[in-house]
Amino acid sequence: MTKIAIVGCTGKLGSAILKNALNRADVQVSYAIARQGNPFVGRAISELVGGKNDLPIIDDIELAADCDVYIDCTNAETFMISSYAKYEKMGKALVIATTAFSAADLERIQKLSANMPVFMSGNFSVALHDFIETLKFAVRKISANRELDAGRINICSIRGGNIFGEHEVIFANCKDEVVTFRHQVSSRETFADGAVEVSLWTDRQQSGLYCMDDFCNREDGF
Repeated sequence: MTKIAIVGCTGKLGSAILKNALNRADVQVSYAIARQGNPFVGRAISELVGGKNDLPIIDDIELAADCDVYIDCTNAETFMISSYAKYEKMGKALVIATTAFSAADLERIQKLSANMPVFMSGNFSVALHDFIETLKFAVRKISANRELDAGRINICSIRGGNIFGEHEVIFANCKDEVVTFRHQVSSRETFADGAVEVSLWTDRQQSGLYCMDDFCNREDGF
């Protein structure tokens, strides 16, 4: 059984991963970790996600020595300033479930992966990965305006209400034809489940930096 430590367990994604992992037979939540000063530190995880589990929430990654893989759901600043050196010291498999890293940050994470398996993704939906692969195929096949360049393609980002994840791509030409591709997620469960599956896979890999392409195109049958 793979022992996981969830870092940033009180956040929206972190708590969703915690709930998912607690309901599985193939993983064990060995540690739930929050930032120092978080009001849940010292309290049982059941107070955060329900149930009767009395595992205490801690505030130090280095106290999570008896785990196989960390899942980090914090943010780029916290990861680089507070956690990076600790992950480097612990040398455990690591799944990074956050975004907004700078180019310099990514270079440091690449160095980190030289000594441990590190998996990075801003989205753990396998269906979204397949959606993107379908778009790549469509772009090669659909007749589009060849005068367009990346700088002239309109992109709109909306976050609000109960929209957990929705992506829509529209191809329209000057001949009154429109082709639309859409992917929608109605809860965080798919991201949580994907993150746990990825953590199981990452724990079995050699040192290196991995992404959803590696996971979705794997040939090991895992």
